[in-house]
Amino acid sequence: MFNKKDIIEMKATWKDLSIKEKLAITSACAAFVAGWILTGIAAFVPLLLSEQSILWILGQSLTYSAAVFGVSAYFNAEAVKLKKDMNRHFRQMERLSIEREKLKRGGDVDLPDEDEDKDEE
Repeated sequence: MFNKKDIIEMKATWKDLSIKEKLAITSACAAFVAGWILTGIAAFVPLLLSEQSILWILGQSLTYSAAVFGVSAYFNAEAVKLKKDMNRHFRQMERLSIEREKLKRGGDVDLPDEDEDKDEE
């Protein structure tokens, strides 16, 4: 699905992320760790909480973490794909405008190959 160039274009370091993304990742990690810590404590220390409530907390923390990481990965991939599609479209439009100018001037016209765009991907 991704080639090496797409992965490089994604935000690679913590410094590149916005405050919103940093907060989402931090809270997802905290929820993930807290859910497992509570489950571990409940396994060894008898608490007044029922087992179902501890498992519900673990389930909620895992669901939240998966949602944050999955949604951010999906939108990053879609943003890279959109940028790539827009760049390809702009290159094609530029090529066509050059060909149109050549036609107006009566010059030889080399029609752009559709295979060229496929090779660039």
